[in-house]
Amino acid sequence: MSTTGRCDRTLGLLVVVLSMLGSMAAIISVAPSAHAGPCDQVGGVITGDWTISNAQVCSGILYTVDGTVTINAGGSLTLVDGGLKFAKDTSHEGYSLNVNAGGELILDHSTVTTETDAIAPFLKLALTVSGVNSRLTMRNGAELKFPGWFNATSATIEITDSTITGFSSVELNGLGVYQDDNDDGPVVNWASTTAGLYGSRIERIYENASAQSVGNATGLIEGNVTLRAGTNLYAYDTYIGADYSNVVGLHNELQVDGSSNAYLFGGTIDRTQDPVSQSSWRPAYRPLAAGGGVFLLRWLHLAVVDRTDFPVSGATVWSSLSPSSATAQYPDTGGSTTPSPRTLTYLGKTAGGPTAWNRTDTNGRAVIPLYTDLITTASLPNAESFGNYWEVVTYTDLATLVTYTTSAGVNFDAYPAVDTIANNLPASIPYTTLTVRTGPDLTLRQSDYPGTMPVIQNQPFAVNALIYNQGQTTATGVFVAAYLNGNRGTEYARAGPRTIVAFLNQTLNVAGIPALGANSLMLVVDPDNSINEGGPAQENNNFVNITLDVQPPPNGFVTIQTPAPGQVIEPGTAISVTGYVRDQNSVGIVGVPLVIEMRSGASVVATNLTTSQGVGGFFMGTINVPSGTTDGSYTIVVTPSSGPISPDSRVISVRKGVSFLNQPVPFLGLPMWLMLVIIVATVGIIIGAHLYLKAYGIGKMVECGECGSFIPADSTTCPKCGVEFEKDMAKCSNCQAWIPVEVRQCPECGVEFATGKVEMADYQQKMRMQYDDVAAKFRQEASRQLGRSLSEGEFQDWWRRQPTFVTFEDWLREEEEMRKMGSKPCPACGTLNSVTATVCHKCGTYMKGERRTGVMPTARAIPAEDRDGPGSAPSEAVPAKVVRKPAPPIPVVPKRVPKKTAESEGGEGSEGQSSGDDTSVDDI
Repeated sequence: MSTTGRCDRTLGLLVVVLSMLGSMAAIISVAPSAHAGPCDQVGGVITGDWTISNAQVCSGILYTVDGTVTINAGGSLTLVDGGLKFAKDTSHEGYSLNVNAGGELILDHSTVTTETDAIAPFLKLALTVSGVNSRLTMRNGAELKFPGWFNATSATIEITDSTITGFSSVELNGLGVYQDDNDDGPVVNWASTTAGLYGSRIERIYENASAQSVGNATGLIEGNVTLRAGTNLYAYDTYIGADYSNVVGLHNELQVDGSSNAYLFGGTIDRTQDPVSQSSWRPAYRPLAAGGGVFLLRWLHLAVVDRTDFPVSGATVWSSLSPSSATAQYPDTGGSTTPSPRTLTYLGKTAGGPTAWNRTDTNGRAVIPLYTDLITTASLPNAESFGNYWEVVTYTDLATLVTYTTSAGVNFDAYPAVDTIANNLPASIPYTTLTVRTGPDLTLRQSDYPGTMPVIQNQPFAVNALIYNQGQTTATGVFVAAYLNGNRGTEYARAGPRTIVAFLNQTLNVAGIPALGANSLMLVVDPDNSINEGGPAQENNNFVNITLDVQPPPNGFVTIQTPAPGQVIEPGTAISVTGYVRDQNSVGIVGVPLVIEMRSGASVVATNLTTSQGVGGFFMGTINVPSGTTDGSYTIVVTPSSGPISPDSRVISVRKGVSFLNQPVPFLGLPMWLMLVIIVATVGIIIGAHLYLKAYGIGKMVECGECGSFIPADSTTCPKCGVEFEKDMAKCSNCQAWIPVEVRQCPECGVEFATGKVEMADYQQKMRMQYDDVAAKFRQEASRQLGRSLSEGEFQDWWRRQPTFVTFEDWLREEEEMRKMGSKPCPACGTLNSVTATVCHKCGTYMKGERRTGVMPTARAIPAEDRDGPGSAPSEAVPAKVVRKPAPPIPVVPKRVPKKTAESEGGEGSEGQSSGDDTSVDDI
C-alpha cells in the first residue's frame, strides 16, 4: 500500500513539472527576440552610450541621445525621416558620434544635431568617420547641423542633395553661449578620404569676427575645408562656402595639401563677401603645397538642330582645345578623353552606345563636361585657364548612310568666375544642309474603337475620329470622312480642313442610316490622298472600321426643362433650351436629333438643331431671339426630327428691355421718368412754399396787446379776442407810453430809438453780464453771512446749497421759456421773468412759490437768434424800437394797441410810466 502511494505521488509530481515546462516553452516560443527587430531603439530617448555592431534601420524618430553613439565593424545605422539630437551640456561635453572601421552611418532625409533647449547647453559635437571601410552616406535632404568638428580618416563619404550647416544667430538667442563661436557648421578636416558631393551644400564654414583684432581672438582664427593625406574630393554642382573676403577671421578657403586634389564640376562659392576691389580678393581655393591642385570643370549645354531648326537626335559631339586640336581630357581619370564612371553616373549616361555621354538625346541635346581651370601653388592667387573649345558634331543618316558634320567654338569665363552662369554655357550648333525632320504620318488606331456602337435608324449621330500624327512635320489641310460598309462612293460625313501637330480629336456628324441591324462605318483620314506621308506603309494606317448596331426608333417623349413657363426674354439675346428625351419607361434616349423652334402662332421666328447626348437623354440647345422681335407671347417647341417621339412646347414672353426710367407706371401708364418729374416738381413747390412762409410769412405778424395772440400786422381787430387796434402804435420801452411806430424819439420821455432789425450777436454775452450781476449780489450776501471774503470755489459751494442757485445754462433756458410759456413779474422789482424762473433775472429775488398775479398781457421775450432763424419769421416782420442802452434788454414782439377811452389811455400811460426802468425787457 505504501509503495503504491509513493508511486502515485511521484506520478503526480511528474505531471506538475511537465505542465510547468510546457507553459514555459510556450512563453519562450511566443516571446520576441531582443535583437530581431530592425531597430534596437523603440523609444524617442537614448539614455547612455549606444554601440552598434549589426544592421539597424530606424525610421520616423528624431532620437534624443544622452550619450555617445558608436558604430563598429559589421554595424550600420540607417536613419530614415528622423535623426539624432545629442543632449549635451557643460557637464556632458564628451558625447560624440563615431563611425569606426567597417561601420556605416546612413542619413536618409534625417538630421544629426545638438539640443539647444537645455540648461548650460554645450552645442559642439565631434563627428568622426575613421578607419578602413568606414562610410558616411547622406541623401534626400539629410543634414548635419551643429558646431564642432567633422573629421574623416581613410573613409568614404557620399553626400547627395544634402547639407552640412550650423545654427543661426537667431536660434542661439537667449542660450547664453558665445554666439560667434557657435553659429557655424562643423570644421571639416578629411584625411586619406574619398568624398563625393552631388548637388549638396557645405554652409556656414567657421568664421571668427573677434579675430579682426588678433590679440583678442577667441577660438579658431579661420575655419576652412581641409583635404589632406591623399584625400580626393569630387563635387558636382555643389556649394562650398569659401569666399574671396580679405577680412581676417571671416575668410574661408577650400585647402588641399600636396597629396590631395579637389575636382569641382560646376562648383559655386560664397560671393556675398567679395571686396569691392578685385585687387583685395583672397583666393577661395588654395593648394598648400606643390603636388596638390583644384581642378575646375564646367558644363556645356549643347543643342544640335538641322536646317529647319528641328532637333537632331543621335549626333556625336567631340571637343578639342582651341586653338590646338587636342581632344578634351578629364583630369579625374588621368587624362582620359572619356569622363569617369562617377561623372557618367551623375549625368545618367554611359561611355558609349545610344546613351553615350557625347550623343544628343531625342531633344537634340547633350551635356558635355569640360576641364577649364587648374589652381596650383604656382598659379596662385589665380588659375591656369583654358576654357576655349572647338565642338565638332557628326551625324549619320541611317537611311542614306550619309554623314553630316558641323562645328562651332565655345568659350568659358576664366576663374575667378565660378558662379552658376559661368559654370553653365548654352550653345546651339545648326546644320546648314541636313534635314532630319520626317514628314507627316497620319494614323487612325483600331484600338480606339472597341465594341459595337448602337444608333437609331434614320437619325444622325456623332462619332469622334482620333487622329494621330506620328511624323515630325505638322500636317495641314487634313480632312477626315466616314463611309458606310466600305463604300467609298457615298460619304456619310466629312470634316476639315484641319491642322494636326501631334493629335486631334475631330467630331463627325454622321447622317442617319436606313438599314437596320449590323453595319460598318469606315473612318478615313486624308481620304483624297492629298498629303504626302512617305509611302504605302504610311498610307495604310489611315482608316479604321466602327461596328454599328442600327436600331428602330423607340416610342418616347420630349420634356423641356428650361426655359421656365412665362420666362421673359429680351429681343437680341440668346435663350438656352434644355431638357430630356425619354422612352415610355422614362429611360433616357441618346442620339435623337432635335429641332428647336421659337414660334409665333404658325410662324417660325428662330430655329436651331441639337441632339440628345447627355446622361439620361439630356439635350441642350440655344435659340437666338432676333433683335427686331416684337413684344408678346411666343412658343418654344422641341421636335424630334424622326421617329415616334412626341414633342414638347413651352410658352415664353418677349419684352424689350427698357431702363427703369422708361418703364410705365402701373395703372397710370405714364413713363417712370415723367412720374418722377411730377413728384419732384410737387415736392419742390411744397418745400418752396414752406420755405417762403418760414422766411417771409403771410404778411407781417404782431402780438395782440390784449390777449397775446400773433396776428397779421395789418389787422384792425384781433381775430381771437375781438379788440380793435389803433393803427401804427407801439409801447415805449423806457416809459411804457403808447407812441406812433415810426417816431425815432419818444415824445413822452425823449429817449431815442434804433429802428430796423435788432442785432443780437452778443446776446449770450449780455445774458452772461446779467447773470454775473445777480451772482455778485449773492457773493456779497455769502461774504456777509460768513464774515469773510470767499474764493470762487467757496462761493460756488455756498451758492449750490442755497435755493436761489441757478446755472448760466438754466438762466438762458428760463429766458427762452419766458418767450414760450409766458412771464410773471418779480414781486420785488416788478421785472418780468419766466414762469419757471428760480430767481429774478434783475434783482435776484427768490421767486419759487409765488403765485402769478394777473397782469395785462405783455410781450414775451424772444431771443434774437430765434427771431433770426427760419422759424421766427413772424417776429422779424415788424421792426422793433429799442432803447439805446449800454446793455439793451431782450427784444419782444410789438403789440397792437387796442383802442381805449381817454381815461383808459391815461391810466395805462401812468401804469407804463410807473414801471420805469424796473422792467428788464420792454421791447417794441
